Amino acid sequence: MLNLKKKHIFIIFLFFLMLAATSACYLFGIGYGSDYNNILFLIFIALFFIFSITSYIATKIPQNIKNTMLSLLIVAAFMVMLAYIELTFRFNAYSSIYLIFSLITLLFGMADGIITVVYAAVLFLTKDYVSSTPYGRFLFYSIVSMISVITIGLLVAYERKIIDRLKNKIATLQEAPVEFSLKPGGKVDSVQYSEIISDDGLKKEKNRLMVMLNERLFNIVDTLRSTIHAFTVILYLTDNDMKLKGREISSNSEWITMDKPLSTDDPYIGWILKNKKSMLLNEIKGDIKDIPYYTRNEGIKSFLAVPAVRANDIIGIICVDSLEVQAFTDEHIKLLTVISNQIIDLMDNIELQYKLRYDMYEKGAMYTFVRTLSHHIDASDIAKASLSEIIRITSASAGIFATKNEHRSFDIVFTQNIDKDIVGKDLFIDTEPMHDGILENQLSVNSQVMTSQIKLLYPALYNLYTPDKALKYTAIISLRGKMEEVGLIVLFMESTINERISIILDTLINQVSISLYNSILFDKLGKLAITDGLTNLHNHRHFQEYLETEIKEAIRYNKPLALLMIDIDHFKILNDTHGHPQGDRVLKKLSEIIMQTIRDVDYAARYGGEEFCILLPSTDAKGAYKTAERLRKKIETSAMKSDTGEAMKFTISIGISSMPEDAKNKDELILHADKGMYGSKENGRNRTTIYDIIGSKE
Repeated sequence: MLNLKKKHIFIIFLFFLMLAATSACYLFGIGYGSDYNNILFLIFIALFFIFSITSYIATKIPQNIKNTMLSLLIVAAFMVMLAYIELTFRFNAYSSIYLIFSLITLLFGMADGIITVVYAAVLFLTKDYVSSTPYGRFLFYSIVSMISVITIGLLVAYERKIIDRLKNKIATLQEAPVEFSLKPGGKVDSVQYSEIISDDGLKKEKNRLMVMLNERLFNIVDTLRSTIHAFTVILYLTDNDMKLKGREISSNSEWITMDKPLSTDDPYIGWILKNKKSMLLNEIKGDIKDIPYYTRNEGIKSFLAVPAVRANDIIGIICVDSLEVQAFTDEHIKLLTVISNQIIDLMDNIELQYKLRYDMYEKGAMYTFVRTLSHHIDASDIAKASLSEIIRITSASAGIFATKNEHRSFDIVFTQNIDKDIVGKDLFIDTEPMHDGILENQLSVNSQVMTSQIKLLYPALYNLYTPDKALKYTAIISLRGKMEEVGLIVLFMESTINERISIILDTLINQVSISLYNSILFDKLGKLAITDGLTNLHNHRHFQEYLETEIKEAIRYNKPLALLMIDIDHFKILNDTHGHPQGDRVLKKLSEIIMQTIRDVDYAARYGGEEFCILLPSTDAKGAYKTAERLRKKIETSAMKSDTGEAMKFTISIGISSMPEDAKNKDELILHADKGMYGSKENGRNRTTIYDIIGSKE
């Protein structure tokens, strides 16, 4: 229901009384000649016009009633004007009546257009009935006017619907790119949170929350304007520089700006900033000048501003104004105070939500990162899974992941966004802490240096890979597990890693270091399980497993396979003469020469005691004989000295068997190679013997 005051009801009643008088004068033809009645009628019309316009501007009657009153006034004036035109110039002007209805439709809406058409039609038909003249043409113009009003009204409504739909679509597009899922999912090696906790991700999340905050603030401002029938409502909030700037606005004015920040020098706002109190100006005879958000005189008659205060500091101001006098009361001050407190709570809630979400994202990133690493035991897999996520979190442009080798340098196992193929290359970098003043920034686990200093500080890295000049900084991150350096990460960046990301990076690097250390430890344990501890060759058990696989491969693809059985000549005498430690040195020496002699595809193992074996894939007996002789001669010419300085020389006896000539299975292959070796011993030692089905021969 409409909440109208008595004076407003009186004004509306007086308006319709004057409208009825005007309509009666029109119907009965009063004032259509050059006489006294004509002058009185014109004066009455002028007073009616002035009264209506004044009521429209200066009263607080609801806007929809004002629009209806103004549209009826326009139609009444137009009808009278048409009557004078027809009387004076004998010109039928009723054919253009629908134009004025179309204009009213565009200005006030379809409802007011239909009301005025009905009003005009009643005048037409009544006048024709009174004057007993044909009213067909008036009925025709009324129907045409009604159709015109409805058509234009539908077009306007459709246009507004299209505009609203477009606005909603734009709002959706603005929010779409920054929507994030809180659930980790998908592939095991995919970390969902890393992009969010990076600086770019946080900016997107902050923008998303700011869009939501701005939307809510605008709804508050727009609802407030429609509720209190204000001409303009504007909300000022402090920015990062602690200046009050326009944030949201809802206004009927086109001459308005939010760009100008508020200042203590402003005549009215300055008083509010100094006193931290509300200001109410309710009976302004002239225009309020120097209102910061207007660019011209708008005839403001009432002005109200209420500060939003938190911890004795003004963080915002709500300003409302009106073209009417006495537009605001103390109740409005209370209302705006409540709203300002709600705005403070809303902003605090958004800030808290931002912190909670960031905390959730960070914990999610840690969880998924650890979960990802837990599924990998191989160093190269750990490098791939971790380096890409670290690059995303730090917003680095490129990176290198390397593992520590036994030569105290690093083997590059994985790179990202590096334009050179440097995987597998050796990299020597001294990761010991450098003296103060050299580093651009020194953090707990990484040292960030200017890329221009790479050549001076890390020449090996510079020679291996020269980063793009646009990348200003390089971060060197040492990976340490159980106080032991196990690897290295190099990041090439456009800017340094800030303190927030550095704290996150410390935790992630710790997890990577542990995973890499465990990988290396697992690899060592695996090697111990298949390796002879003294000679570092494969042990007997692994030889048996490997031989079965190679025999199946040789039979399947019809390829030859040769086996060498090797025994050190007079090894017992050597031990008895020089001692068992010197015998161990002989075993190690033989192992080293074997590894120097065979190919990468060949396989060597310690069979037991002083016996060794070599497996030669895709090699027949003749090829194996050449390899065996090359090995035997190297051993024969090698020289060693005991701990006491005595010369030690030793020789070997070798037996060869091959598939498919000498054997059909694993047991036959080993047995015949062993017989060939004993054949060499029986024939004087220090020789190579090839076994065949008939027996053995040199």
